[in-house]
Amino acid sequence: MKNLPQFLILLLLPLLQVHAQKKEIGKTLAVWEINNGSIKLDKGTVEDNKAKVYWEYMKKVLPNEFLAQYVVAFRLYTDGKEEDLGGMNPLDESNKNWQIELDYIDNDLTSNDPSMLEDMDHTIIHEFGHLLSLNIQQVEPTEDKYQDDERGYLTTEGYAKKDSYLGLYVAEFWKGDLLLEWDEIAMKGSRRRQKFLLGFYDNYQDQFINDYAVESPEEDFAESWSYFILNEKNEATSIKDKKINFFYQFPDLVAYRTEMRQHLKSLNMDD
Repeated sequence: MKNLPQFLILLLLPLLQVHAQKKEIGKTLAVWEINNGSIKLDKGTVEDNKAKVYWEYMKKVLPNEFLAQYVVAFRLYTDGKEEDLGGMNPLDESNKNWQIELDYIDNDLTSNDPSMLEDMDHTIIHEFGHLLSLNIQQVEPTEDKYQDDERGYLTTEGYAKKDSYLGLYVAEFWKGDLLLEWDEIAMKGSRRRQKFLLGFYDNYQDQFINDYAVESPEEDFAESWSYFILNEKNEATSIKDKKINFFYQFPDLVAYRTEMRQHLKSLNMDD
């Protein structure tokens, strides 16, 4: 994801919703069906060729079993440069069928700028973090509009199970007053919310990897997951370091990290 200035990130927060987008953002180039991890290309158009390149790249980076199990659609779109970068959205309330989305202007695989590819890697790994933490195995769908603390943390997709990755993450890093303070901000109107989120980040910079992570516990999780994959392991000397190291307690996630880093290294060598 672009390392945009703090004030700009917060101004763009409504545009940077990266999961559970109920309304499509930007202008759609096309949407392709995904079946068991394979993209359906039946027209041989320029758009099809572009989609094939993006999909094959993502399959080289992300765990294929997850893509095959949950992703049923792939959308390419754009809303202009450096605005919304991508999304991972459930297509229904079952949390079983997901659509991955990429802005092809911000994630330009034909660019000669190395930072463009680095940003795309961050974006797709971030989006995968949402799929990892919000799928049907991790989140229980509900019709509740307000959180029942006895059931756990309430996301847009449902309740994060208490033993789920996100449930454990929120229990450890969003305790008590912190989550309550964020809840109060989240309920404000868009403009006031952005202002208060800026103050929230200023007050708790030692707890968040970057200013985008304060958008929600889900975004905090996905950003920490991205840093876990993309960076070397460091000693946890702060809360934000502990958030990155949180994932090392899960052998399956460490295995994903090893696999994904090997794939990224191979892709960089190919370049």
